[in-house]
Amino acid sequence: MVAIAIVTIIPCLLALIYIGSSTVFEDVVSMSVSGLYASYFVPCALLLWRRTTGQIRERSSHDDDDDDGGKDSPFTTSTVPPKLLNGLAAIAADNNTSADNDVVQPLLVWGPWNIPGIWGTLNNAFACVYIVFVIFWSFWPPKTPVTPENMNYSVLVTGTVVVFSIVYYYLWGKDQYKGPLIEREVKNIARRNG
Repeated sequence: MVAIAIVTIIPCLLALIYIGSSTVFEDVVSMSVSGLYASYFVPCALLLWRRTTGQIRERSSHDDDDDDGGKDSPFTTSTVPPKLLNGLAAIAADNNTSADNDVVQPLLVWGPWNIPGIWGTLNNAFACVYIVFVIFWSFWPPKTPVTPENMNYSVLVTGTVVVFSIVYYYLWGKDQYKGPLIEREVKNIARRNG
């Protein structure tokens, strides 16, 4: 009930901005559009990169099997790709490493539904181009001539956030981020099979 009240009250309060200034309201909408599409762009671009570099393995028949050998673990030798197992075996053999700082780059496997081949690559490329197009136009003023009263200031706010994020990462974040960690359970399987 509280969640429904919150998602009802916040848009009502945002709609009140229009009473004070239509420029501010249009900037808030523009920032929402650019933020949403930027968040869509990241996975689309990463998938396109993985597709074009061949870093996604085709699905095999044993990927569809639900049988895990009677174990409760979601990780078995049949569900962990062989290339990943080989990399994990090297990590598991090194007794000086801890599970807190083991970083692994697994080979991705297609899910049960995907657009294979060139059509999937074209689909991802079109999505990336379209998203960049929408983001570009979301920063433009709504009408001409452009005056301080009708200027779209969302490009300034978005640019400031991007610059702050980059500076923050290089000053503090890169020392704190440890990368994707492997599961202890996967590491144990690699030890048993290594």
